[in-house]
Amino acid sequence: MVWRLFRLDRRLVDDLLAQKRSLSLGLACVIGTSILTAATIPLTEWAIRSIGNAAPIAVDTITPKVGDQDLARELGIPVERAREALSRIENASAPEAKLAKTRRQDSAIRELGYACLLVVLIFGVKYFLTRGQAFYLGRAGARLASDLRIRLFSKLQRLPMRYFNEKRVGAIQSALSNDVVLYQNAVNMIRDGLDGPIKAVLALGAIFFIKWQLALVALFFVPILAILVHRNGQRMKAAQSDVQEDLSTLTAMTNEALGGTRVVKAFAAEDRIKDIYSGLVERTFGSQMKATRRFAQLRPMVEFMGAVSLAIILYFCGWLARWGDLQISQILAMTLALDVINQGARAMANMNNTYNQVQAASDRLHREVLDVDPEQLESGAKTLPSTVGQIEFRDVSFTYPDGTVALDRISFTIEPGTSLALVGPSGAGKSTIADLILRFYDPTDGQILLDGVDIRELDLTWLRRQYGVVPQQTFLFAGTIADNIRLGLPDADDHQMRTAADASHVDAFVERMPDGYETELGERGVRLSGGEMQRLAIARAILRDPKVLLMDEATSNLDAVSEKLVTDALEKFMPGRTTLFIAHRLTTASRATRIAVLRRGEIVEIGTHEELMARGLIYAGMYKAFLSGVLGEELG
Repeated sequence: MVWRLFRLDRRLVDDLLAQKRSLSLGLACVIGTSILTAATIPLTEWAIRSIGNAAPIAVDTITPKVGDQDLARELGIPVERAREALSRIENASAPEAKLAKTRRQDSAIRELGYACLLVVLIFGVKYFLTRGQAFYLGRAGARLASDLRIRLFSKLQRLPMRYFNEKRVGAIQSALSNDVVLYQNAVNMIRDGLDGPIKAVLALGAIFFIKWQLALVALFFVPILAILVHRNGQRMKAAQSDVQEDLSTLTAMTNEALGGTRVVKAFAAEDRIKDIYSGLVERTFGSQMKATRRFAQLRPMVEFMGAVSLAIILYFCGWLARWGDLQISQILAMTLALDVINQGARAMANMNNTYNQVQAASDRLHREVLDVDPEQLESGAKTLPSTVGQIEFRDVSFTYPDGTVALDRISFTIEPGTSLALVGPSGAGKSTIADLILRFYDPTDGQILLDGVDIRELDLTWLRRQYGVVPQQTFLFAGTIADNIRLGLPDADDHQMRTAADASHVDAFVERMPDGYETELGERGVRLSGGEMQRLAIARAILRDPKVLLMDEATSNLDAVSEKLVTDALEKFMPGRTTLFIAHRLTTASRATRIAVLRRGEIVEIGTHEELMARGLIYAGMYKAFLSGVLGEELG
């Protein structure tokens, strides 16, 4: 195959093979246009020779004319006798010469007509081939980029939470935009890799046919060009890698600055952020200029080498003409052939630069996304015919990849239809427990069971569909209110969606909106208040009708009236469901069936509110301090 000639990355070859039909049609058009371009060389030589032969005195051949002095010297006679002899010869042959001249001119005009018709035919065919080349290669490139974006996004959905904890969102966005655009240029690289060599080889073959001595001179410059192109290409790849890394950092910074506008303005930090951003822009500019210098260096270098070879060949042409061994039409045809060779060399230089850009983008895409291990969660294929909702932790420990111990041999059981509130300071391990239940991570040691089955044995997608989640910080997408509620159950009909909205009192503020449930929320739901966003999150969970409900202080962003309404709705919704609270408020914790108090990844107390108060230990001390006003309600 063509791409094997360029020693392409196997991963890139596979992506190109996926566009085989469009790419093959486009490259067939490229080959056709390249051959037709080279075909103009002998056609030009033929047309110019015909024009020369159509003149009264044929000018296309270099034939020495015998003069009277030359004849007198050769024959050893006086110049006057030689002149008279030449005059008699010319007068005697005048009728035959005139007839021969007419025939020569008529034949030349006829040949010129054929040549002109061929020119029209060649460029007519070339017109359609050029259109086909642009269309099919354009389609292959667009499809290549589209498929790659889908593959990247699909892979991102399967990556573990730790990946997103370690990566900046803007850096991922840069891969999906900047790197994909460069990767798409692989199609142009293949085009130039075919077009350049075909033009150069055919044009060189035309020179061999015209004058093999001149072709040898042209061949002398080929290895020089190859060495220069290769050396420049290696430097170009390194420079382009730096550009992509800097663009990634810049995009990440841009995303964070725009997303944190409220914080920036609140702290009057506009100048500080501007300075950081300006520094990143300048660093990116520097790496881009380094790559630009590499890129700008190659083309003029190729053109200069082409000019040197042209000058040397033209000089040789002068000597050949002096020796009567070269026609004017051949000189012009060779000049055109050298230009075609130069075009081919420039195409190969572009191909080399594009190759290094594409390879740098490919390396980054695979390093940053495609080659990252997906969720290291061995997902079983098992599902349960019906879910009761019992959650059990058996000696569960968990250590984050950086060595931070989050949980240390904790055990508890949440019986079906009951609730457990997790209480403790920030960093105690409350959110880690919820993450483990959702299998964002797997325990370092121990087991987590759903209805007596280790959740690692269960199908991961099925498992997560058993849960309803209400996070403390609600994330809304830039769609309609209905779309955001249906995230919990995409196939829900309008009645189900509105029932969930009524239960979470979303309808109270939707009625005020002109488009109702079809109102567009904007990015991150900027048109809603914090309390309204939280009610939407609760509607999502209610719509799913889960057996297990995970709530991270679901009423924390609600005003007093909304909190009362939503609390009543949740109390109606919770019976028959297993509920885990991450409680930041002691009043929320006190409503749970049982309460677990965590400190440094360990459960130090567990029991009902009444039992813990009766023991008079940590929880009782916190609650009494809250009632006396010494301790605020928020625990962290």
